[in-house]
Amino acid sequence: MKIHDLLRALISVSEKGANIARIIRSESSLLELLVQEKKGNQKNERFVQDFKTLADVLVQEVVRYDLKEKFPGLVDSICGEESNKFTNTLGDSVIVQIQDTPELTKRLLCQVLDDNETAASVLADVIHREVVAKEIGVIDDQLAVDLQVDDLGVWIDPIDSTAQYIQGDVGCEMDGLVKEGLQCVAVLIGVYLKSSGLPIMGVINQPFCRVVNDSWIGSTTWGVCFRDVRVNSLTSQTQPDSTSSNSQSPATEDLPKPTILISSSEDQHIQEVLSKKLNVRHVTGAGYKLLGVCMGRAVAYLLTKNTNFKWDCCGPHAVLLSLGGGIVKYEDFEDCVAFGQTSFQSIPQIKYHKPDDSTARGAKKWMNVGGIIAYSSENVLTQLAEVLQKS
Repeated sequence: MKIHDLLRALISVSEKGANIARIIRSESSLLELLVQEKKGNQKNERFVQDFKTLADVLVQEVVRYDLKEKFPGLVDSICGEESNKFTNTLGDSVIVQIQDTPELTKRLLCQVLDDNETAASVLADVIHREVVAKEIGVIDDQLAVDLQVDDLGVWIDPIDSTAQYIQGDVGCEMDGLVKEGLQCVAVLIGVYLKSSGLPIMGVINQPFCRVVNDSWIGSTTWGVCFRDVRVNSLTSQTQPDSTSSNSQSPATEDLPKPTILISSSEDQHIQEVLSKKLNVRHVTGAGYKLLGVCMGRAVAYLLTKNTNFKWDCCGPHAVLLSLGGGIVKYEDFEDCVAFGQTSFQSIPQIKYHKPDDSTARGAKKWMNVGGIIAYSSENVLTQLAEVLQKS
């Protein structure tokens, strides 16, 4: 398997997932029919309500099915956020798996959809419709590197920011980012090495990037970081660089403050400390925050709590590594700052091949324990250390 073969497959299947998300979102009665609440150990404790939708399950299973068809050796190494067991409004449980033909998939979906054949037919059609990836935009020779299939693992977050997806509001953009809304929704797919746990390839697909002629248009960002290969879809104009105000040292009177992204539920003391030297913005969605850092609209995303998961970070992490950034554990960074370190290259990147807490169960098994800092360049960690040391 070559890098470019897998990358094209990831881009194509992410777009197929985005199509599913858009079609379900465009039919409010269908969306209402499909929503069910996550319960027990599948619930993310940070949210008052956290929803699982059939859209989540369908996108995840489409990724699994399409990759299995193209690369059979990956079938047992594809993991996602969602259980594919779905209970319909009649109380019947169905294991949602993509079938080999549209008709068979339609029959299965009819069970989930209380025999709503029209809805099942629409979904089956988009699931089995071929999607061709746009040109990657780089010379194939750059990505004609062999991958060892049995060393690859895949993490899927089928619809990140599910609550925003269900609510369906349109966010108001400021400085390239919205606080909340459909624009925060993302399909996240990441590939990592089982041998090292490090991410090597990622795709971030925004199904609802912008509206054109009353229809939502999506956007796809990808990156590869494998051995000496550092390639991504972002142009030099969108990458952080030395002339960007967001990549400067903490603000002086003449320079604007660099932007850092956090959640509104972040520790109040941390927010106050950061706001002294940084422009702190509350933005919804782990994937969307990470995309904001990738796009150079913020220098970092900081989270001190255990509310972030492997599937949230794997894909965006690969993109950040391809740009010269990364994601490390917040607690590791905090320890280095406490010891007065000024270089942070020794902090290990987050790994994806095993749980941080082997005793955890359910979704908690795959939490990024100790929080995270996603950063656009190593200089950003030095800047953050200066801010925290003065607190």
